[in-house]
Amino acid sequence: MDLEVGGKAKMLYRKNFLKIFALATFVAAFSSCAEEEQDRLLSYEKGTYLGPTDQSLTDEQVRKLMARADIQRVY
Repeated sequence: MDLEVGGKAKMLYRKNFLKIFALATFVAAFSSCAEEEQDRLLSYEKGTYLGPTDQSLTDEQVRKLMARADIQRVY
């Protein structure tokens, strides 16, 4: 009689463990997807940028960048 009760307890423990493990795995899988990673581009073309277009630099910004590059020249 004791074996039968122990066997049922082990089976119940195993079922509960599997349920909790499955739930924990499910929660971990869905919470690991960060919001900023969703809806991002997943197909790529080699050598081609497929993201949104960048803004063009103004003439003033280009002039400032060229001046900074001139300062950083070693030769």
